[in-house]
Amino acid sequence: MSEITQQGGVVIGVKKEGNKERIYFVGEDSHLLCIGATRSGKSRNLVVQSICTLGLAGESIVVSDPKAELFDYTSEFLKKLGYEVLVLDFKNPSKSQRYNLLQPIINAVNAGDADKAEMLAWDLTNNLVGKPEGEKIWTNGECSIIAASILCVVCDNKHRPEYQNLTNVYWFIAEMVKTIGNKMPLLEYVKKLPPAHPAKALLSISDVAPSRTRGSFYTSALTTLRLFTSKSIYAITHKSDFQLQDIGQKKQALFIILPDEKTTFYPVASLIVSQQYELLANLADMRGGRLKQRVNFILDEFGNFTTITDFTNKLTVGGGRGMRFNLFIQSFSQLKEKYDENTSDTIKANCQTWVYLQADDMDTLREISEKLGTYTVSSYQLSSNHTKYSTPSSSHSISLVERKLLNVDEVRRIIRPYQIVTSRTHPAIMYSPDLSEWYFNRMLGLGDKEHNRRLREEREKKRPAITNTNEEIALWNIWIYYQKDIIRKMQLQAQKGNGGFANNETDLE
Repeated sequence: MSEITQQGGVVIGVKKEGNKERIYFVGEDSHLLCIGATRSGKSRNLVVQSICTLGLAGESIVVSDPKAELFDYTSEFLKKLGYEVLVLDFKNPSKSQRYNLLQPIINAVNAGDADKAEMLAWDLTNNLVGKPEGEKIWTNGECSIIAASILCVVCDNKHRPEYQNLTNVYWFIAEMVKTIGNKMPLLEYVKKLPPAHPAKALLSISDVAPSRTRGSFYTSALTTLRLFTSKSIYAITHKSDFQLQDIGQKKQALFIILPDEKTTFYPVASLIVSQQYELLANLADMRGGRLKQRVNFILDEFGNFTTITDFTNKLTVGGGRGMRFNLFIQSFSQLKEKYDENTSDTIKANCQTWVYLQADDMDTLREISEKLGTYTVSSYQLSSNHTKYSTPSSSHSISLVERKLLNVDEVRRIIRPYQIVTSRTHPAIMYSPDLSEWYFNRMLGLGDKEHNRRLREEREKKRPAITNTNEEIALWNIWIYYQKDIIRKMQLQAQKGNGGFANNETDLE
């Protein structure tokens, strides 16, 4: 099916005109910030309609979907519009497609670009580790261990792609830092690397630290990578069924389904978004500075995402390249928690359009009120003087007084189906009712709550299991060679010390 409209965007309101709907949406190359507390109706008043509008325009879409609700409601509709619908499902991995998070690094190594591979490994690590807390030595040490191990696993397995994944990175660190006697397999491994190996320089960052401090680096690194030890997560991250940059060249919709009861997988979602941006930016540069296909990131529960590296820069230049970010948060305090105050202010400033649904946080309400600005009102004063034995007199005056367009309490009273929309010109209160009152509801085959529940249940059951989550993990096992080599050398040393009599009792556990 061809595109119905020339462009789409996040829906900010609707006006009923007889049997028709006039839909208002943000069509410019700009970013949007939506503030909506829990149960404020973000999905049913805004997000589903926005996905449909973008679908009718044929624009590419990346959606973070905490409950799989958005996928269940819109995926069939998008397929009918000619979309290739992709899903990374961390809630139900057996029904997910696969994407290797090391893929950009693998591509750089295969292309012989060691500098780019090192940069990508560092970026990936920063996204996984998140915002530094406390002294930087701890974060830098952990990052150097993870990044170096990634480069070891990728560079030294160019002809064994089955080992190039984050699960093997975890086990590489876990096994190679086990001290045998006074020897560590990792250090023995590094000694044999050529001077130009990219991992050698990264490991030197942690090598200068005392051994006890290095132990903390190793523990932190394993804690960060622990979720990749799961068989189900290995199943969907050890190889790739698609390339992230393809979404900038053809009609695709990527749904990243995340469990809504925990935030374990949000670092992975942050990493995917960051990687996708970098790949799309390179693609845009190769074709004159703009993507063939505009890409819209609809990041629901963005406040739960871990810090995305250089996110303010991504916002600054992304719009011109054909990438729009639509961020959905519960309050401004969520941004400040993930980013420092200056960075969170820059993120807000880079979002030209704000949509306010509902908030309970006083700082958020106050900032919305401030952003709306002020206006001038006339204030009338009437006074009279009537005392005994005097002539009654009265006077009146008119003065101009400035007041908030909406004060904090008035902002708090805004409830569905109304929402405040601000831009760099004039603010407005827009009407955006529940999905059940839109034509999109019928287009998607939806109905009342019970009908929708049954529909989601039916569609979920029809989704085929496409990934084997019981597949055995293919491990590199290079550590076994180094562990045995250390033991062999220890036995030879002991043999020399005993005058030629070997002690053969030492062995691997």
